[in-house]
Amino acid sequence: MSRVLNLVLTHEEPARVAQMLDWWARVVPGTDLLLAYGGAKELFESIPGEQQRVFIADPALRTADHPLERQSYTAVFQQARTWMQDRDYTHVYFAEYDHLPLAGDLHERLLATMQQEQADVLVHHLQRIDGTNDPHYLYECSRPEFHPFWERLSCRRDGRVVLTMIATGSFWTREAFSAVAERDEPFRVYLEIYLPTLAHHLGFRIRDLASQNKFVTVAGDRSGELAAAAAAGAWSLHQVKTIEPWHLEAVLGRQERVVAPS
Repeated sequence: MSRVLNLVLTHEEPARVAQMLDWWARVVPGTDLLLAYGGAKELFESIPGEQQRVFIADPALRTADHPLERQSYTAVFQQARTWMQDRDYTHVYFAEYDHLPLAGDLHERLLATMQQEQADVLVHHLQRIDGTNDPHYLYECSRPEFHPFWERLSCRRDGRVVLTMIATGSFWTREAFSAVAERDEPFRVYLEIYLPTLAHHLGFRIRDLASQNKFVTVAGDRSGELAAAAAAGAWSLHQVKTIEPWHLEAVLGRQERVVAPS
C-alpha cells in the first residue's frame, strides 16, 4: 500500500505557518506532513504545536536572487531522507509554502498519473534545455565543469541532457527521492535544473504534469483564485501568498471527500 509524506518547505513567521498547516490538515486529511523550516532558528523554535519538523540551516537555501546565487534544496531533501529512514513512506510530495493543495484526493490523482506515465518523478513545466538559449542553462554551462559532471554521472546514452522545471511542487517515489537526496552537490547548480537533471541521469523516469501546469505559475499572487481554480479542476495552486478564512470554506465546499479534523 502506498503511503505519501507531504514535505512542506517554509520560512514564514509562526502564525502564518500555523495557518498553512491548518489548510494542509483540512484539505488533505489523514496524511503525514513534515515541515522543513528555512527561516530564523528562533522562529522555528516558537512554532506552536507538535508538528513534525526539521530545521534547515544550509545557507544555500537562503538566497535572494535564486538563479544567480544558485539556490539549493539538497539540504531539504537530505534531512527529509534521514527523517524517513525508519518510516514506511513509499512516496514524497514536496511543496513550497505557497503551493497549496486543492484536491482532497490529491495523492490518489498523483499516484494514478505516476502509474499511467510509468514515472518515478512528476513535476510541473518540465523542459529539455540543453543546446538552447535558456538563460539559466547558459549561466550554468558557462562553467567548464558543468557538462562533464553530468556525462561522468549519467547512466543514459546521452549524458549532455539538461532539464528544468518549476520546483514549487513535485511528486517522487521514495527510491528516486532518496537517490537524489543522498548525493552531495560537487558544485552549486540552480535547483530547478539540478533536481530534474540529476534524477534523469540517475536513471529515473521524470514526467510533466501537463494538465496542471496552468495552475502552477511563477508570476503573480493567485490567492484570489483558490475557489475558481478548484472548480476548474486544479489539484493545487501556486503561488498563494495569503490564506483567508473564506478561502478554506470556499474550497472545502467543493470537496465531498474532505473532512475537517476532529
